[in-house]
Amino acid sequence: MISAGSGHPLPATAAPVVSTWRSLLGGAVGAVVCLAVVLTLGVVALAPLGARAVLVGVPAAFACVIVSATIYALFSRNGLAAGGPSSPTALIVSVLVGQVLRVELAVGGGTAVPVVLAALSATVMLMGLLQFLMAGFRFGRLARFVPQPVLAGFMNGVAVLVVLAQVPALQGVERGAWLLGLGTAGLIWLLASLAPRWPAALLGMLLGVLGFHVALAVWPGFDLGPTLQGVDAGQFWPGLLALWGHPTATLGGLLRHAPLIGVTALLLALVGSMESLLNLRAADQQSGERSDESQELRALGLANLGGGLLGALPMHLARSRSAAIALGGGRGFTGALGAVLCSALIIGLAGDLMAYLPRAVLAGVMLTVAVSLLDRRSIRQLGQRLRGSKSGQESLLIMGLVCLLTVWQGPGAGVALGVLLSMAIFVRGMNRSLLRARFGAHERSSRRVYPPALEQVLRLLRPRVVVLELEGALFFGSADRLNDEAGRLPAGTRFLILDLRRVLTIDESGAMMLHHLHTHLARQGCYLLLAGVGPGSLQRRQILAFWPEAPAAIQTQWHLDLDQALEAAERLMLQEHEATATEPLGESLPLAQCSLLRQLSEAQQSALVPHLQRLHVKAGEHLFSEGDPGIGVYVLTRGSVSIVSPGGQRYASFSPGTMLGELAMLDGQGRSAHAVADQDTEVYLLSREALDAVGASDPQLCSQLYRNMALHLAERLRVASSAWRSAAG
Repeated sequence: MISAGSGHPLPATAAPVVSTWRSLLGGAVGAVVCLAVVLTLGVVALAPLGARAVLVGVPAAFACVIVSATIYALFSRNGLAAGGPSSPTALIVSVLVGQVLRVELAVGGGTAVPVVLAALSATVMLMGLLQFLMAGFRFGRLARFVPQPVLAGFMNGVAVLVVLAQVPALQGVERGAWLLGLGTAGLIWLLASLAPRWPAALLGMLLGVLGFHVALAVWPGFDLGPTLQGVDAGQFWPGLLALWGHPTATLGGLLRHAPLIGVTALLLALVGSMESLLNLRAADQQSGERSDESQELRALGLANLGGGLLGALPMHLARSRSAAIALGGGRGFTGALGAVLCSALIIGLAGDLMAYLPRAVLAGVMLTVAVSLLDRRSIRQLGQRLRGSKSGQESLLIMGLVCLLTVWQGPGAGVALGVLLSMAIFVRGMNRSLLRARFGAHERSSRRVYPPALEQVLRLLRPRVVVLELEGALFFGSADRLNDEAGRLPAGTRFLILDLRRVLTIDESGAMMLHHLHTHLARQGCYLLLAGVGPGSLQRRQILAFWPEAPAAIQTQWHLDLDQALEAAERLMLQEHEATATEPLGESLPLAQCSLLRQLSEAQQSALVPHLQRLHVKAGEHLFSEGDPGIGVYVLTRGSVSIVSPGGQRYASFSPGTMLGELAMLDGQGRSAHAVADQDTEVYLLSREALDAVGASDPQLCSQLYRNMALHLAERLRVASSAWRSAAG
């Protein structure tokens, strides 16, 4: 073993420091790029306030990307936890503000704006509390059941919305805004392709800003579009603190609007959570990660609780904001922190500097963000469809519907349609046959290799084992189907194996059906074995949740996978068979009864034994490892040896009386996998040199040994081909 401390020490500080600063800088780039979106959504959410919408809405939007986003980044475990306001939640807030304002003006109160802020704060806090409770009920796991076409349609719809949102900033060909915006986008793509390690978004944006002001200096009459307006920092903090300015009046207003606040908070929690979870799943697919939905939903709840306390807009996991930060080079918590710090500096210290940022340049950067949001797989499917391929028609139709509705009515409508389509697809899948495949153990046996005598016995016994592979959901709507299938077992069936590996969920009706089926089969002298219910598996937990009194004796018949269940059935049949009563499986077998020595005379056996080397291997030790030279063939006389991959997947297991390792010795190649002793094991090694010596002294004996190896390989190939045919059928 090589010591972890050996070798030359690496410069441990330089690279991380550079990476941290670059990530912070990338977060700042993302915050600047999304600045126009944040300002716009703040005004949209508080639009019913009229001229005061900017005064109140901009602080609420910045509170979202500073306060709420900081809390989310602290508690999130996502690779890039960037939070911000969203279009659907901003529109829902706008409806709330309008209704509260109309009632307050009707009652003649002079504190309409504080009541509006109090209602907004209470709604967002209640939204956060509901999200926290939803995380406790594992609501976030529902996102895993959203079909890929629905997710792709939502992703592409959001990308189109991002593009359409940039059109106002690029309007007017005569002003050159289109040229500036598209030129900035093209420059970013060029920099990203030529120098992937550079912050292409930041450089492209800086060059675009520089080009804008140089062009204005050289050609004062050349119109490249407007810049952003400066923000007065003095408007920010009063906007956050206005919630507490009139406690008596705001308390009465909150009580008047309590039903409206409750309904709006529930709607915000559902829409905001589902939109965030879809964005999370889309981000995971692009990054290759797998986030904990419940943890992210809990972090969102805490963020909205804390941000709502300070009057922030509802926050969700902002896909476009995350993509903008990633495009700028931001990673992880530091990228999100860079966006938060930059937003705080902009609103607190550098509000006036926003007046120098051209809208067209920011629109060009957002165009590159939109392209990064597109689902590449659905685009390839569409291209195949246009070339005449008819594959994936249903997927493209679903994707198109979700995308169109997302663009037409906004992400909230896309989320709603996606949920409805997911439910419809799920219900249709549940109505399909629960049974995926049905076969006998004689068609697909276990990966255990038995000596010829036991294998001959098993060929007669395996038809008594029936396997049912199930898929989908074992619930109240499909439990009776399982009962019907079990009622059609052939006469003489001793074992029924249910493979639950592809079963997504098991409800109380499904668990009780398994209970009743076990009792019913036991009365008929038939064992019920379950596969795909290993320790810690979802299927085992769901069964025990509704069948907690399942005795330990029954749980010994629950196995990790189908192969282990088949082997368990084979072992039980061999133990019951009178022919093996004096030779229990797993104990020692005389060397003379092993497959390598079959049909050898006593004289030939006596001549061979001196050439065999006796070895003892303890449980868990390697007999040989992948890549080792094939030095010889091993004859197993006691114990068990399994052939496994480096990752631990079992390919085959060998019982006493069999041989292994002959393939590498015959073809001269290295070992193709690991050979690990399952228990204390005894083997005999016939090395290549020993076999050559036997051939020199007794050619007939050597010929019979080669023939026995060939027969052993042929038997293993015959069993494997039978399993392949069954699996293909």
